[in-house]
Amino acid sequence: MIELRADLLDAGCDLAALIAGSPRPVIVTLRSCSEGGKGSDDPTERRRFFERAAVLPALLFDLEAERDRGLVDAVIPRDRVILSAHFTGGVPADLEERAAAMLGAGTRFVKIVPTAARLADVRAVLHLAQALDRGSRRERRAVVFAVGEVGRATRLLGPLFGAPLAYAAWAPGRHGAAGQFLPQDFDALIGHLGGRPRRLFAVLGSPVGGSLSPRMHAAAYRALGLPNVFIPLEIRDVEELDGLLVPAGESWLADLGLAAGGFAVTMPWKGEAARRCTLLAPRAERAGAVNTVLPRADKVLGDCTDMDGITRVLANEGMELPGVRALVLGAGGAARAAIVALQLAGADVTVAARDQVRGEEAARRLGVSAGDIRAGEKVSVAVNATPAGADGSSSPWLEQLRLPEGAVVVDLPYGEAPTFLEQLAGRRGWRYVGGKNVLLFQAVAQFAAMTGAAPPVRAMAAALGLADAEE
Repeated sequence: MIELRADLLDAGCDLAALIAGSPRPVIVTLRSCSEGGKGSDDPTERRRFFERAAVLPALLFDLEAERDRGLVDAVIPRDRVILSAHFTGGVPADLEERAAAMLGAGTRFVKIVPTAARLADVRAVLHLAQALDRGSRRERRAVVFAVGEVGRATRLLGPLFGAPLAYAAWAPGRHGAAGQFLPQDFDALIGHLGGRPRRLFAVLGSPVGGSLSPRMHAAAYRALGLPNVFIPLEIRDVEELDGLLVPAGESWLADLGLAAGGFAVTMPWKGEAARRCTLLAPRAERAGAVNTVLPRADKVLGDCTDMDGITRVLANEGMELPGVRALVLGAGGAARAAIVALQLAGADVTVAARDQVRGEEAARRLGVSAGDIRAGEKVSVAVNATPAGADGSSSPWLEQLRLPEGAVVVDLPYGEAPTFLEQLAGRRGWRYVGGKNVLLFQAVAQFAAMTGAAPPVRAMAAALGLADAEE
């Protein structure tokens, strides 16, 4: 189906012609300003609109419970109505009661959409979705999810909990609401599932909307026939980790009937995640950072497969690391992981950070030198473990990087466009390795640890848009 947002159309637009020309059945929506749209809040104006629209051959009409409930049957037959409520101020305390009242109206579907600003909102929305996950799936009427970047996970889990509809963006760059996926994203991320997953995995970070980990792991599940799901969970407050990084069966996900199999951890929480593990791999303990957390019975295991990713891509570049001078940019968890990876491979490591004090602290902790980004004339390898230049915009700090021609630079961040470091490498004659390559090889080790299965490397590489990688 196609949702036709009349509130976003130009004045005088021929609604009838748009419906007639649609290749799929149409839902007509006039989202009010009060509920996040651009349509009128005035009940009289809204009634006039729907009286005119009622004669059009649309399959369904979205009526807002707060403003349009009186139009049900009076203007639009209830079997052609999606009764909706969008809560732009967050999650109401009486969300379940409101949902019950809306379902009592007997319309074809009800759509309940709070705005998620924190993980507790996601939990509340999923709790409602779970409560409504009963009876025959063919008879389900409730569509429940949250808008906002924090709400992304609810858009993926809603259909797996039995929601009859999922809302997607029309095209790249044409999102009707924050946190929307494209239709092809739904297929890539949950298309291999026919219902609830056997196990749930997630990437934890902020921001995580652009993370490719869910797509890559989902491709691996599909290739191996594993009924698992991998979702993004936006963590904006460190305390939100406490409800997730706990022994198996003790997280709030278990209360929803979701068995957490493991978590990938990205910036800025790698250090905080390590502190919540009860048993760390020696290399992760040394770095004080993890990117892989495994909840197990009575314990929480942590490792840092970022190190595998870094050393693998450098090996692919033909780098012999013993005795090589290496420069790590940054002082956070990702930077400490890079330092330890290079140390263990025998490199002579220097760290340079925008925050000189933090850089010196990281250097003292790990027994390496602290230096300046401008003093890299004898460095053969540099690793950027900061988000600087990730979106392609200029970074005055990275601009100061001085390396000999032919040096290898490894970027941990990645994006849709070339990063600033990639642009810089092209201009200065450095050999560039992108963050997607590191992501792939750290995920190969991560996937094996999480599932116990041999990773389908080629499927994972294809999901990242990379050329075939060696198994």
